[in-house]
Amino acid sequence: MNTVKTILFSASAAIIMASCGEKTPEGPKALTQFDACSCASVEDLNSPDYAKCKELRNDSVFNAQYQQCRLAIQSGISDTSKVSISSADNATNLSAAGDGNYIIDVATSSLKWRGENVVGKKHEGAILVKRGNISIAGGALTGGELVIDMNTLINTDLSGEEKAKIESHLKSEDFFGVAKFGEASYTIVSGVKTNAITYDVKGKLTIKGNTHDLNCKLVVAPNGNDINVGGGFMFDRSAYDVRYGSDKFFENLGDKMIKNEVIMTLSLQGKKQ
Repeated sequence: MNTVKTILFSASAAIIMASCGEKTPEGPKALTQFDACSCASVEDLNSPDYAKCKELRNDSVFNAQYQQCRLAIQSGISDTSKVSISSADNATNLSAAGDGNYIIDVATSSLKWRGENVVGKKHEGAILVKRGNISIAGGALTGGELVIDMNTLINTDLSGEEKAKIESHLKSEDFFGVAKFGEASYTIVSGVKTNAITYDVKGKLTIKGNTHDLNCKLVVAPNGNDINVGGGFMFDRSAYDVRYGSDKFFENLGDKMIKNEVIMTLSLQGKKQ
């Protein structure tokens, strides 16, 4: 069980990709190359490097790689080459999950979110899973859905009046409009196994009635007849009409700008039907 937990933690912490941009005590160096991971390391949204990278992100493949690298960096892994879950194949007490349909146990499953503004101030929180399932057949993920109860969105790094204020704002029309859009969802279209328990997943994320393709990497590890699922993804909130403080909708925001990237990490338990 400890092995499973370690693997799931690694999956939530980082996506396996090349090393990201270097930093020096004097601050970040200007980019010498503009691959996705180098661009993900750029923090100065007013820099020429950021402008160039933002243009490159119009390419969907580049943007998907960029989002994966941002997830790794924001999870605290600046050098993603040092993090690997591929060794899960070699775990002596671990094998692939069996075929079947697994119902997500909402009582023991959790989702966490993280957002950040332009000056580096971060906020974190959690959201409850409303219902869900994952189907496995022939060693592949053949479908599934995770429905999120947006009314349960909470902040976990503040307390008292500040906590209540940010939770109310995030639920308002400025952000996720939960009075009208009480559910968000992630639908698994397919998942190809890359080792015993790791899958490259193609899926679709729906927020505020807007649906876009969003791919991720998931670890699906057996736990007896059931499964544990770990992983994470990053999404661009502006694509889902979450406008407040976004440079995609407003100009001259200065230090009031809130980054468009939102990080989600998940830890799910599924019970075989």
